[in-house]
Amino acid sequence: MENTDKETPRAGLVDSVLLIDADNDPHMPSDFPLSQATLVRVFLRPKATLSKALQKRLTGLPLCATIAAPQGGKNAADFVMSMHAGLLHASVPMHVPFSIVTNDKALSGIVQELQRVGRVATLWTSHPDQAEQAQASSGRRSPARSSRSRRGGRGRGRSAKAAPAEQAPATAAAPSSPAKSLEEVAAAYERMLSRAKNPPSRLKALINDIGNRTANFGYPADAILEELKCSHGLSIDERGRVSRK
Repeated sequence: MENTDKETPRAGLVDSVLLIDADNDPHMPSDFPLSQATLVRVFLRPKATLSKALQKRLTGLPLCATIAAPQGGKNAADFVMSMHAGLLHASVPMHVPFSIVTNDKALSGIVQELQRVGRVATLWTSHPDQAEQAQASSGRRSPARSSRSRRGGRGRGRSAKAAPAEQAPATAAAPSSPAKSLEEVAAAYERMLSRAKNPPSRLKALINDIGNRTANFGYPADAILEELKCSHGLSIDERGRVSRK
């Protein structure tokens, strides 16, 4: 792979776009359906090198390029990745799905914006439980703080009053209803599946792929799978093999 960007191919040659933030999450889904028509861009800080495992996965793809940020800095690769996401969004048709691999919460805004304008976009990270672990760690520390307050005498009353205030953000952060209907999400996934050179051929791989690509729409993978069976001719045999009409 070259360390310079390649000319964006003609729109008809691309069936999906994969952007990898190798600066903080140099991985990709093990069952991602790579094909000769998958456009891949890997972003690095200056003078950084690609991991051997990721390089092995991407070797031989004609539309793959590694892009190093021209200048150093904590967010240099993030800025370049954001810019290329916008350029590619303007260059390829709206039916082409985007998958973005990053562990940077700031870059999740790219996925949200692509979804807002109607494109199928998926955020994937190799550290899905990091936020949950941080919340659990915070929860384990809370009783210690309460104990110190109780030892202070009047602190007990303050702790009791503060408890509802700490719970309030959880209520405010409740997820809104999905922007797209289940039928629309299933139809978009079916279009992507029809263009993939090597689509998932087994039930487990298909469920994982549906979950990764549609996680941001709020529907369980099983529900999308049932919609694909009912409306798009997808079937699963008794051995878990996937077929499409």
